[in-house]
Amino acid sequence: NFALLHHRDQTLRRRFAALFLAPLFGIETLTAFDTREQPLQTLLGQGYHSTTLSQFLGQLERIDAAAALLPALVPDKASQITYVDGHMMAYWSRASMHKGKITMLGRIMAGSHAVIAHDDTGHAVCVEYHPPDIHLSQVIVAYCQKVALATGSALFVIDRAVNSLAMACAFAQQGLGLLCMLDDNEHDGLASFAATEVATLADGTRVYSGPWKEAHPADPRDFVIVEPATGKTLVYWGTPQVKDTLEVTQWPSVYRERNERQENSFKRMIDHGALNTNYGRKKIIGPDRHQQRARAKLDQAVQAAQQRLGTKAEALKVQQDKVAESVSKGHGKRLEQRQRALVSLAQEVQDAQDTHGQLVAQAQALGPPRQRADRDFRKQTIMTVRTLLLENALTSFMAVLVGTLTMKVSLDCILHILFERSGARMVTGSQMIY
Repeated sequence: NFALLHHRDQTLRRRFAALFLAPLFGIETLTAFDTREQPLQTLLGQGYHSTTLSQFLGQLERIDAAAALLPALVPDKASQITYVDGHMMAYWSRASMHKGKITMLGRIMAGSHAVIAHDDTGHAVCVEYHPPDIHLSQVIVAYCQKVALATGSALFVIDRAVNSLAMACAFAQQGLGLLCMLDDNEHDGLASFAATEVATLADGTRVYSGPWKEAHPADPRDFVIVEPATGKTLVYWGTPQVKDTLEVTQWPSVYRERNERQENSFKRMIDHGALNTNYGRKKIIGPDRHQQRARAKLDQAVQAAQQRLGTKAEALKVQQDKVAESVSKGHGKRLEQRQRALVSLAQEVQDAQDTHGQLVAQAQALGPPRQRADRDFRKQTIMTVRTLLLENALTSFMAVLVGTLTMKVSLDCILHILFERSGARMVTGSQMIY
């Protein structure tokens, strides 16, 4: 007797449309439907209170509707390139939860890690949520395989969060292309590469391409080095699939497009898509991964300290035998030398014992296995898919609108004109539009 199954199709569409349009009215949390003016009665022929929509969202959560909504993001025409980035959102709770670095706030706290993919036209094609303590590099290969299967696009552009040789090898083994950048401390500019010049730009910037100067047989990456007339040298790298698909002179511009396709898109969705709003309070209790990582690190350190202690103890035993031998043979100077070495080794053994004891005490201080909570991301995923669908619709709308206008106009301005109930205006050099 599940209520959602008894609703008419028209009712389901209207309720989802209410959730879909809410950010355009400045409504982020569902409770704002009760306190903020909104034209749902005019647009849909039906107004809603927060209780009704909260129940509807809970019913969607129960059937895990996000899995059914995700295919709606996939465009009919496959793009050549997919951009992927993570977006961290803070979550406040008194419960003990897994924590990570929330970039916008610069704090270590509970939250959500949304991994979002956009195609080369700026349309969002996929989203997946993870706890904030799970780094992007731990999930990115499986995520990109999922996106490639859904969209048919196998070339990905990702920021330096996944910059590593291991990641390049993992993508290459899966037949996926990855375009990324080296960190500044990983190279010494052009001197690190056996590069040849491939282009000189109008501003004097030189573009080079080539492998490492010192051979790295296990490294599948090719590099493009951009050396501007002034400023630091930038090094881009790609797997063989990238080299087969894109001209090396395109790599810098394709990578730079990531800012508009994703970084600016996230800002727009925060402004008018409620991207940073948390939905759902349910939590899933599980093992404390922070404690597990700390215990694994300490266990490894204890094992290494035990080996060092054993090695030092053996060396001490050998030296004691040498001192005993010198005493029995009546050595003079050699006995003094061996006694000094014995004192030094005895001190090293004592230091190793102290270090081992401290590590054991730290491991014991962790206590018995604990538990921490993770967010239940079902509601959050549904509402983020809602936000991405809205952003895709607005992007398509603006593309059509701009094609018919003779003036430049921003999306924010259009939204104010269309959805501000008190009215809005746009002023140009020769006109004032109400």
